[in-house]
Amino acid sequence: MKTCWQILEIESTTQIDIIRQAYLARLPLCHPETDPQGFKALRQAYEEALRLAVNPVEEADDEEKDATAEHEILRAFRTLLDSESDRFQPSAWQKFIQQLNTWNMEDVDQLRWPLCAIAIEARYLSLNCASLLAERLNWHSFNDSEGMDEEERVAFLEAIQAGDCFDFLSLLEYPVALQNQTVEYYFALERCCRYHPDYVTAFLAMEGPWFIPDDAKLHRKLLRWYSSVQTGMVELIPVAKQWQAEEPESEDARYYQCAQRLYCGEGESLLADLGAYWESYPSTQADNLLLQWSKRHCPDYFALLVMVIEARSMVDAQGQPLKYVPGESARTRLLWAEILHSGKLSR
Repeated sequence: MKTCWQILEIESTTQIDIIRQAYLARLPLCHPETDPQGFKALRQAYEEALRLAVNPVEEADDEEKDATAEHEILRAFRTLLDSESDRFQPSAWQKFIQQLNTWNMEDVDQLRWPLCAIAIEARYLSLNCASLLAERLNWHSFNDSEGMDEEERVAFLEAIQAGDCFDFLSLLEYPVALQNQTVEYYFALERCCRYHPDYVTAFLAMEGPWFIPDDAKLHRKLLRWYSSVQTGMVELIPVAKQWQAEEPESEDARYYQCAQRLYCGEGESLLADLGAYWESYPSTQADNLLLQWSKRHCPDYFALLVMVIEARSMVDAQGQPLKYVPGESARTRLLWAEILHSGKLSR
């Protein structure tokens, strides 16, 4: 069960202004008409935080009582999650599971969902490591989650199946503060890309330093995320080139290389490679890259390029070209109108 501070998403504090600001910041997300349960929980957390701010000794007493009453396995699990050296280490999680295995089946059954609840509340959690515990306790196979929020539990188990967006072990040589910031940033970015794609552009545009771990899996995800919102990042061009060097026949590698060069502003020097990609891998995404390049660097030929692309797509079931009448396609007329009203054509 989450504490009032976790619901308000702030550290424990006695400053009432901070508590009030946190409450007001969360309030639009938990409107009483659209999310009555969330609003109720938020309001209770706010009132509890105010009470503890006035009587901080009471909170310390409660924490001491909870600590003494908590099962030693749960305390050991919290220690693992708080350990700067072990929290991302699969071997440390396996060691914890071995410790769990020393208890009888009845105890393990009783610990199944409390352990899951602690994992859900963890701020910096390796999903790859959590999957080891999920497999041992069969979190995916049981439906009786003993009072846990079902939507939250299902979302957590889905996240475990997806796994970490990069290898957290690549962070261990860096300061803990940088580890935490990096894990938090990429978790939020991946969640935004998956569930709120309309906000990805704004997320990527946020100013501030952020670290890119040395992880090929993450680098390719960044290629996909940035290209999906037509945003360039010069550091990703070598990543795409390396990918193509490793997999010369990969259509994705060639697409992302052309896309990032385009979105980073490359002009005439890109045209030959872009044309070769369009010829080798006919697709809507290849068409779109070529059209975007023309709109940016050669708008006067955009209308002609639209006809070339449309004519190539006019084939029958056997792949034989059909008669193409320029301007007959609704898409052609729409693209012509778009460039006509763009203000980019020569006068």
